[in-house]
Amino acid sequence: MTNEEKKKYISELFKDVSPYSILIINHIGHLERLYCPFYVRVIADVHLLKKGSVKAVKAVKMSMELIDVYVIDSGTYYYYNFIIIGQDIDYKPP
Repeated sequence: MTNEEKKKYISELFKDVSPYSILIINHIGHLERLYCPFYVRVIADVHLLKKGSVKAVKAVKMSMELIDVYVIDSGTYYYYNFIIIGQDIDYKPP
């Protein structure tokens, strides 16, 4: 896929989905929408973020490699560096 095709795909995608929410399968197997900010735990040191810290995701975007990225603080980070905690920072799965 060329860069122009990727840009078109991303543009078309964001006509139908919001960069301010994400769909997940929750801990009981139901589809759920989390709205920004939602909270994630860092699973590996990445740039200024330290493993184990909890961060608020302000928006969800897509890279030119077609990988979801989270907007956190003033940076963007690939989704696979995090575990979603939930809408509430105090959420603990059963």
